[in-house]
Amino acid sequence: MPSGIYIAYTGAVAAQSELDVIANNVANVGTSGYRRDHAVFDTVLAAAMPYARIQPGQIDLSPGTHQPTNSPLHAAIDGDGFFVVQDAQGNEFYTRRGDFRLNAAGELVLPNGLPVQGQGGPLAVPPGARAELRADGTLTTQNGPIGRLRIVRFADPAGLSKHGRSLIAASPEAGQEEVDNPRIAVGFVEASNVNLSQEMVGLIIATRAFESIMQSLRANDQLTQQLIQTINR
Repeated sequence: MPSGIYIAYTGAVAAQSELDVIANNVANVGTSGYRRDHAVFDTVLAAAMPYARIQPGQIDLSPGTHQPTNSPLHAAIDGDGFFVVQDAQGNEFYTRRGDFRLNAAGELVLPNGLPVQGQGGPLAVPPGARAELRADGTLTTQNGPIGRLRIVRFADPAGLSKHGRSLIAASPEAGQEEVDNPRIAVGFVEASNVNLSQEMVGLIIATRAFESIMQSLRANDQLTQQLIQTINR
């Protein structure tokens, strides 16, 4: 394959990947606690021929706005950190989503059913009790405190990866740390940190880049056809 066509092809693949990242961000603009992704490009020199490459998307950890819900079980973290949830296999995941509710067993859970972890494990409210969260993360009822939300942060965000729309997985290299004195806004949930205007601008730029690359590919194809016709005369 001629080098010009190969370089243009890899650029088209990278531009398409960027469009996919932007489209996913836009699709989750209304998802509570969603962290936007952004594409990272670099240039690789292979066999003396440079080509474009897109690396795995990086997670934007900037906070979203706090939206009032007035629910005593809803919480938004003021500052750094993530709530901790656990799946049925015991795997931990992390989220900024705080629209918690009680399931049939009285456990504090996310809307997808994953139990929210307290400092001593899952938090469960006794039958008939009225539960509410406090600004320090304590879950309490009229009969007294039940437990305190477990909130963690990470020393190296490069060790974080997406696991579903609002969940984040962490590798051991992420350097998990407990947040000892969290600040919680009760009656609020954190919105997605996607800026729709910014994403639409990025979409236009990426689309134009993709179209330009495709024009380059078509021009290279026409030149190749003309070369073949000239040789065969």
